[in-house]
Amino acid sequence: MAKPQSAICAETGDFGLFLTLVLNGSAKDGIGRALATLPDLTRQMSLEFDEPRLVSAVAIGHDAWRPVMGGAPPADLVPFQPLRDGDREAPATPADLFLHIHSPRHDANFALARRIVDRLGDAVGVVEEIHGFKHKGGRDLTGFVDGTENAKGDERAGVALVPDGPFVGGSYVSIQRYIHGMRKWESLPVAEQEGVIGRTKETDEELDDTVKPPTAHIARVVIEEDGEELEILRHSLPYGSTGEAGLYFVAYGADPATFRKMLEAMVLADADGHYDHLLDFSRPVTGAAFFAPSLDLLRLL
Repeated sequence: MAKPQSAICAETGDFGLFLTLVLNGSAKDGIGRALATLPDLTRQMSLEFDEPRLVSAVAIGHDAWRPVMGGAPPADLVPFQPLRDGDREAPATPADLFLHIHSPRHDANFALARRIVDRLGDAVGVVEEIHGFKHKGGRDLTGFVDGTENAKGDERAGVALVPDGPFVGGSYVSIQRYIHGMRKWESLPVAEQEGVIGRTKETDEELDDTVKPPTAHIARVVIEEDGEELEILRHSLPYGSTGEAGLYFVAYGADPATFRKMLEAMVLADADGHYDHLLDFSRPVTGAAFFAPSLDLLRLL
């Protein structure tokens, strides 16, 4: 199989840097050549910082695929489709490129991001730059463990990577930035928080089906088809300032339909009126979809 970009299957680093960019219509030449240098540049920077766990990936959106890659996009790569149901919304926001860097060192992430953005120059504009961090050993700012069921070890590639065809070794990427209503959340008793999430806060155990509400987060996003649980590979991290904080959600997958089904189950109420009650405390403010080509394909640019 073609090799994936280094950020995808690696375990999430203590610090992550997430960049969304748009193409500058007047200066698109050379974008592909600049992006093709990212793997080698990442290796150079890992040596400079003596940090072998510095990893990176770049992903391209549907509308930017032909200008950047020079050919037809993967069949299932489509622009992010917004969702709305009542007061709940999952918006789509502008983004042509997504740069994902993570490692145990914030300074290394920052230096690599600066270097690749400098190489892209006037060909792109930065839409958003978010610096994420691990919190209390892998907990979201809500206090609950995040990504408990994430694939481990060799299983990560099976979840994240396209297994065959012209885009083998690549991965579909979906991103959203969530803002948490921390005061509202922290005013809830722990037992009620556990009902919203569907797991215990201290021990991270799934609530029994007899007490887990159908509106619990994990009740909505755990979806089975033909007896198999649908999976995505999460690379989400908390982010924030004293004024605004939340979760930067990143999902890699061999099939983008998996994430879409999860998001629809969260936002759209079912026949009984059930939706993900976590959205009463955390709202997505961005949304975009991309494809991260394999290293082999990236180096052809």
